[in-house]
Amino acid sequence: MTTLDDPGRLLAVWEAAATAPPAARGPVLLHAAGLLPDLDAALDLPVGTVAALAARLSVDSFGDPVDAVLTCGCGEVLDVALPLDPVAGLPTGDAGAVAGGTLRVRAPTARDLLAAGRSGDPLGTLLARCVRDAGGRPVAPGDLTAEQRRAVDAAAEELAGAAAVVLRTRCPGCGDPVVAALDVAELLWERVAGRAPAVLAEVATLAAAYGWAEADILALPAGRRRAYLALAAERAA
Repeated sequence: MTTLDDPGRLLAVWEAAATAPPAARGPVLLHAAGLLPDLDAALDLPVGTVAALAARLSVDSFGDPVDAVLTCGCGEVLDVALPLDPVAGLPTGDAGAVAGGTLRVRAPTARDLLAAGRSGDPLGTLLARCVRDAGGRPVAPGDLTAEQRRAVDAAAEELAGAAAVVLRTRCPGCGDPVVAALDVAELLWERVAGRAPAVLAEVATLAAAYGWAEADILALPAGRRRAYLALAAERAA
């Protein structure tokens, strides 16, 4: 089981993902954590696969559920506990035939999302990259009928798996439903980014107190590191 319990690995993951584009952050996180050894291959995984792996890494490293904050249209702020373990177990798909077998839809990847983000027509770019005719040839988005577009949209949502999870709850203030898309990779990144400063602070404290190198501090067992931090605090008092 791969986790981010090791502080050195946590900092390596934090450093690698901090500068990654949001569309690629999931694969970068999983690659830096050691779950996916080849970053190029990780960028070509279906987004649902990446989201499911990110959910598993989040649960194994930080526990479950994760605390999230939603805001209703009335202004009410909702604290919600999100269980990610079920998300990690959602099935993932790669491709499927639609519209009576005349079209084939592929699940988008991070590389597809990056290309769409650089395009003046993001949706058209995704359709052009992910939809093929029965012979495997690209299909111009403008050539799709309304019925084909609906079939493609339905297939894409089904193939998205864990990348298309939607949170539904009700506002305790006004009673209206609150709906929010769940970005699992972004939730994992928030947990990593929230933990990293505390690790850096521990390293800085022990380095200043004892003159140790970062690698030596990170290699200490957690219990011993806490003991040295307590001693450093006593000395500084």
